[in-house]
Amino acid sequence: MQDLQDLQDLQNKKIEELKEKLQELNNKNTVSFDEYDTEEPLEKPKIKKTNKKTSLLEETEEKPKKERIKRERTEKQKLAFEKARQKMIENAELRKKEKESENEIKKQELEEKVLKKAISIKKKEIKKKAILEEISDDSEDVETIKKIVKKIEKKKEPKKEESKFKFV
Repeated sequence: MQDLQDLQDLQNKKIEELKEKLQELNNKNTVSFDEYDTEEPLEKPKIKKTNKKTSLLEETEEKPKKERIKRERTEKQKLAFEKARQKMIENAELRKKEKESENEIKKQELEEKVLKKAISIKKKEIKKKAILEEISDDSEDVETIKKIVKKIEKKKEPKKEESKFKFV
């Protein structure tokens, strides 16, 4: 119990010391408002908004730049550069030609597909006309017409392959 009381006494002493220090600081830092009283109205200070990018650019512009002296290239370097430039131009032309040939091949394939589709559509139209011509005879009765249509439909239907497996 004695230890607890000693601990509380120590805490109380520290608290009192801190209060005294606070009062001393308040007394030292007293400011008279008379110094700051003015008749001019108070205005908000204007804050300039700047982007980080622009501020970085401005900082770099303000720094004095050292002029670098560029070293002249040797004749070998100039020749190698020209040779590389010519090779680059040739390669670009080759790529362009390859791309054009690929585009031509794609166009030809597309035309072939379109022609095949047009031919199949034309064949279907011819078959429909043939069916209509067979049916258009007035002498035939309705039952014979139905038989003809069924025969033609059977010819159109592809045979379905039966699978070896049956799903239940």
